[in-house]
Amino acid sequence: MSAHKKRWVLRDPAPADFLATMRDRPAVVATLLYQRDLRSQASIASFLSSDYKSGLHDPFLLKGMDAAARRVAAAIAESEPIAVYGDFDTDGVTAVTLLMQAIGAMGGDIRPYIPHRLREGYGLNIEAIDQLAAEGVRVLITVDCGISNLREVAHANAHGIDVIVTDHHTPPDTLPDAYAVVNPKQPGCAYPYKQLVGVGIAYKLVQALARLGVKMPLRGRDLLDVVALGTVTDMGPLNGENRVLVRAGLESINASQRPGLKALVVAAGLVQGKITSTDISFMLGPRLNAAGRLDDAVLAYQLLLADDFSAAQQLAERLNQANRQRQELTKQIQQSARQQATDQSKHENRIIVLDNAEYPAGLVGLVAARLVEELGRPVLMLERGEEVSRGSARSVPGFNIFEALTSCEDLFVRYGGHSAAAGFTIATANLPALEQRLLAYADAHLPDDLLTPALEIDAEVPLGQLSWELLAQIAVLEPFGQANPQPVLLSRHVHVAGAWPRGAEGQHLKLRIDDGAGGPAYEAIAFRLGKLAHYFERHPWLDIAYTLEAHEWNGTRSLQLNVKDLRRAQ
Repeated sequence: MSAHKKRWVLRDPAPADFLATMRDRPAVVATLLYQRDLRSQASIASFLSSDYKSGLHDPFLLKGMDAAARRVAAAIAESEPIAVYGDFDTDGVTAVTLLMQAIGAMGGDIRPYIPHRLREGYGLNIEAIDQLAAEGVRVLITVDCGISNLREVAHANAHGIDVIVTDHHTPPDTLPDAYAVVNPKQPGCAYPYKQLVGVGIAYKLVQALARLGVKMPLRGRDLLDVVALGTVTDMGPLNGENRVLVRAGLESINASQRPGLKALVVAAGLVQGKITSTDISFMLGPRLNAAGRLDDAVLAYQLLLADDFSAAQQLAERLNQANRQRQELTKQIQQSARQQATDQSKHENRIIVLDNAEYPAGLVGLVAARLVEELGRPVLMLERGEEVSRGSARSVPGFNIFEALTSCEDLFVRYGGHSAAAGFTIATANLPALEQRLLAYADAHLPDDLLTPALEIDAEVPLGQLSWELLAQIAVLEPFGQANPQPVLLSRHVHVAGAWPRGAEGQHLKLRIDDGAGGPAYEAIAFRLGKLAHYFERHPWLDIAYTLEAHEWNGTRSLQLNVKDLRRAQ
């Protein structure tokens, strides 16, 4: 029995010759470094220090940055109206926030534009450009979007607007004819780190402006709180330059005087000074994203730039309410989509395509991601419209969903994304053809082994060896996130001394476990496994895969196992 029907893969420990060079570190930590391809003293030192001063690359190594920065600097100097146009997710909103704050402090005449998810959709649109042109905008900076907007950039050009595209999504074969395109993934870009997200590229633009001598009465590091928020929430890999930015950004978050961020931390039930990347992923980011999913992403932008704590508290509470509503709707839609997949016999298709007029476009990406985890195959979900439908795609590791959509690009009104996730707009009449062609593509490009979800386990640790010291040793690898996940540990032949359902409707599972031989007992939490609470009366011995964490309740700290999967002891 595996509770999540996953194949467990225990990664090989570090070889003896590597361990011999790492005698100053515990064997578990040495193995975790080895598994992250950190195998030289120099690479290990660089990763662990993630020094802000030495860990950032020259912004002018980005292709197009010199032209972009000089054009923005000239616009600031000449008081030309500038607009920053962002996506409606947290990456886009934080990038808009950053440039509004920085360029505004530099003396620029700048205004924001964040499109409404439902009324306008993703990316640049003609109506927005017409509005900005009527306002006299001369320079339009896109953040976290624009790389696929060839027609819209041409329309802006016709209005005499200089467009600077900054984006991190996979570029199409033909780039927009913009004044400058800044995207580390574009052909011919020599920038050494390709995985910056939208807000990270916006930060590089600010760095470039500072290098050109544009004065700003802010320290660049004062902007890193929003860089960390956007990078972690957008699931940017936490290695290389992203790791440096997020690590410094977490320091900024924990000391921030930004009223909106302080109010958001309080609303999320967190304590400033103890915020981690995990808190961004599961507590702060979802609240910021909820604005664009159910209401208007401008709410999140207003919160981050609020200059009054009282007003910020009201905005944070609105985001809290939107997040609660989002959670309930997500649960309902997931149940409906799972049933649809079963009723239409799609649940075993190599790619699952689900559409319904009742699936809100703002939530289909979240639900698709959960169905991928549950069903172990790529999922596309769409809000079906009479003429046009909007959807999101999520994939399994190893299968590039953006390339799959590109094979059908003639069917889309627009689309964009990267290997793991994508968004698109499509004529509803084209949905049958889309499903047919994606299934054929999957038959040719999606092997069977990718359809069995795997749980990678980093190290095996006897239950009795869990300690605060081990937790501190693992913590040197923080911040955790994409490409640097929190290590998953395995303890075998664990005894369940008690099991209780927890949470609304008993959906979660609380365990008390020990080694069955008088050793120390530990608390464990298993999310969405409350239905198994009575199973352990008959089968009390388990193998358990988990992450180790500190749990705080009523002023008391204890070690807790966050269960990723469990099975009967082998």
